[in-house]
Amino acid sequence: MDIRKLIQLPGRIWKNLHSQGLILLYHRVTNLDTDPQLLSVTPEHFAEHLEFLSEHYNPISLSELLLALKTGKIPDKSVIVTFDDGYADNFWNAKPILEKHDIPATVFVTSGSIGSDREFWWDDLERLLLLPDELPDQLELTINGKEWSWNLTGEIGNRIGQGYGTDLKSWNVTLASDPGPQYAVYRDLHRHLKPLPHKQQESILATLAKWAGASRAGRETHRPLTLNELRELDRGELIEIGAHTVTHTMLSKQPADVQRGEIIQSKESLEGILGHQVQCFSYPFGGKSDFNRESIEIVKEAGMTTACVNYGSTLTGNADPYCLPRVLARDWDVKVFSSRMKEWFNE
Repeated sequence: MDIRKLIQLPGRIWKNLHSQGLILLYHRVTNLDTDPQLLSVTPEHFAEHLEFLSEHYNPISLSELLLALKTGKIPDKSVIVTFDDGYADNFWNAKPILEKHDIPATVFVTSGSIGSDREFWWDDLERLLLLPDELPDQLELTINGKEWSWNLTGEIGNRIGQGYGTDLKSWNVTLASDPGPQYAVYRDLHRHLKPLPHKQQESILATLAKWAGASRAGRETHRPLTLNELRELDRGELIEIGAHTVTHTMLSKQPADVQRGEIIQSKESLEGILGHQVQCFSYPFGGKSDFNRESIEIVKEAGMTTACVNYGSTLTGNADPYCLPRVLARDWDVKVFSSRMKEWFNE
């Protein structure tokens, strides 16, 4: 037997003896021309994912998972579908497919973006830097009191790097090569903007829009949910709405009072819109460094019963309900998706 398989064998035996669940994380269900952060799954692939789950796994809701955790035993091969951020296509595209397959889901909504004509900041960054045919040669910004400058001169090739064979529309942040200077600037600014408070992000994006000669209004294809769409998304028993802060801030970089406002106000705002309690939460970005112990305690203080992260794999009956692991679902066809599911469940 392969030595690597021998090393992994004890873990596989343990997992086979314990019932397992898996929480899938989606963001968008739509067809996009460009998707640098790989957030979107096409409606065709999403339908394939759900059909495969219906046939081979046990889709349950996040609320059902919480009840199972209280007993210490999860129904085997349970899968929970979740969405982060609150894009309008969650209502227009994802909900009908979920209803067709009768699969529950939880949508974690950034409450401050509801009804806004602005895009989420990472989408705005793409719109302002990667989509224009022409940009000024020099970009200068002040970020946290420090002056930054980028030179954008240089040709943009028709292909990404030697050996990729990928056109510019397919470029994404997992690729090692940048086809033009604005792609490198996009990476840099994404890194700079992520930990900043919302007001600072907005100020920098406003400066960037003026520099690029672009409107601040976002694309219809990238807008968040409206009030009515959110209420309709919530209608019925199939989809549960969860909180995702007010401004999608990186909680670990904010003081406790700001974290408290972001978490509690998002819950209260959603409850005011929907007319019922909101009991679940997901940490924006969701990596281990994106929230901290204070974040978890405030979520508990707010009266929410579960919170999801964005790392890990399967979960068992002893999982912490305030750090529920999730795995990212990408735009895979059913063959790749089925392979990933088997990997996650060690089948």
